[in-house]
This record gives sequence, C-alpha cells and structure tokens, in this order.
Amino acid sequence: MRAAILMFLLVSSGAIAHEEAGHKEKAFATAPVEQTAAGAVYGEPLPTPVPAAVSIDAAAANLAEHAGKPTAFSGRITEVCQKQGCWVVLSGENDSFARVTMHDHAFGVPKDSNGPAVVYGTLTVKMLGDKELEHLKKDGASEVRSTELQIDAVSVLIPKSA
Repeated sequence: MRAAILMFLLVSSGAIAHEEAGHKEKAFATAPVEQTAAGAVYGEPLPTPVPAAVSIDAAAANLAEHAGKPTAFSGRITEVCQKQGCWVVLSGENDSFARVTMHDHAFGVPKDSNGPAVVYGTLTVKMLGDKELEHLKKDGASEVRSTELQIDAVSVLIPKSA
C-alpha cells in the first residue's frame, strides 16, 4: 500500500511540475538568438546546413517516416500561447496541425507571431490528460484534442514579413 501511495505521489508531482513549467518559475528568452537572411530564429541557432523542411501535412500523412527524430517542419503559425509564447500551433494546408512546444520551456516566440514558419525539433503523437487540456485552454488554445501531434522544438524560424 505504501509503495502504491509513493508511486502515485511521484507520478502526480511530475504532472504538477509540467503543469507549472515555465509559467511561474522562470523567465525565458523571447528575443531571437539570430537574425538570418531568412528571418528571426528563436531558441537555438538552426543546424547548418539547414535541412529541407517537411510540410506538417506530409509529416502527418507519414508519421512512421517523420516521427521520433530531429527534423525541420514547415507550416503556418495559427495560434500562440498568450501567456508566454511557449507553444505555437503549426498548421498545414489541410486539417493537419501540430502543437509546437519550446524544448524545456527554455524560450518563447512573440505572442503576436503568425504566418509561415519552420521549426526544428522532434515530432511525436501525444495523448493529453485532462490537466494538460485545461492548461492549454487557459493559455488561449482554441482547439485542443485529447490526442495530437506535438513537436518538441529547439529552434523556430519566423521569416521576415514581405
């Protein structure tokens, strides 16, 4: 019985820590780490050479090929966390989208970001619990699904406006 209670407390504390990660404990960078000819880069500098980006539509259609490894993904930013810019929604031309979370809540993007973007990170399929769903709604998410594509991004490139 004690072991079960201890296990519950350990698992619960991890969920609570994730719930609060980045929103209260630390401020993080929302300024670009570099300005390139292509635009502003947030997080870490993009790898060189920058790999060809896979559209989020193509990635969603072929998860076996694109999930689980660092890759560049392209799409349009259609939503941004309105608390700190710590996640964005990268949408495709179809109904495909992935929620892009900034690795370890280490950085954010401007809350008014929108339009084309390239993110470099690892794509996964994630099942969200009730607390995570509620957390995203509080952050301003208009659409949350219990299962969604997520990209753990280390770099985000937002092209210069035309």
